Amino acid sequence: MLGYLFYDKRDISRNEKFIEWLIEEALKYDLNLILHHTEDNLETLETPEFIINRSRVAFISHFYKDIKVFNNALVTEIANDKYKTYHYFKDDIPMLKTCLVSERTTFPCIVKSKSGHGGTDVFWVTSKEELTYSDEYIAQDIAPQLGKDLRVYILDNKIIQGILRTHETDFKSNYSLGGQAKVYDLSEQEKALVYKILEKLPLVYGGIDFLFDEHNHLILNEVEDAVGARMLYNLTDIKIVDDYIACIAAKLKNY
Repeated sequence: MLGYLFYDKRDISRNEKFIEWLIEEALKYDLNLILHHTEDNLETLETPEFIINRSRVAFISHFYKDIKVFNNALVTEIANDKYKTYHYFKDDIPMLKTCLVSERTTFPCIVKSKSGHGGTDVFWVTSKEELTYSDEYIAQDIAPQLGKDLRVYILDNKIIQGILRTHETDFKSNYSLGGQAKVYDLSEQEKALVYKILEKLPLVYGGIDFLFDEHNHLILNEVEDAVGARMLYNLTDIKIVDDYIACIAAKLKNY
């Protein structure tokens, strides 16, 4: 069965090992997974039977609208735009107040690119004079607990593992930016919040990132569509690539 694995061209080199694992594991299920990037001309490609879209570009899902795509277009659109994420969930899920930078009137705040990931394009802004960003950026209230967040890995719309990330000297706790990480067991209340999010935005494979309020209750921060797996492999025995491909193979069999 022919499938395409899509990445943004800029992300391929730093995801070589993960890509290699996906392609090798797919072969065990007779899935011929071929790597493409977002600059390829889709019109010239042979029509595949399924797509794994890790490009963060929803256009690919829409182009292949009659084909099974993991994750689907709705996930890609919502998860890769922080402003859309806020408006999609704010009425049902605890979140920090968020607006476009042009609408921000109180400081300090955190400014983020709508489409940034991995802790990139995130800034601490203390005054209106520093707010020189376009409305491709959002302004967000500052979390009560800085340098601390929780990533919850999801597979087949189920919780796989929580990982707590902390940083002693930076308000950003990303593992890729030098933060510390350890396995975190979610409480029943925390699990219920995760599943409430998944009811509204089901994920085949992804991550949900939370901040903490002053009472250690979770605050939804972001949904990660093309979530990384380095923390899982470094801290647990979970072979998420194997499980992900097995999940896809089962869904294709029943499609």
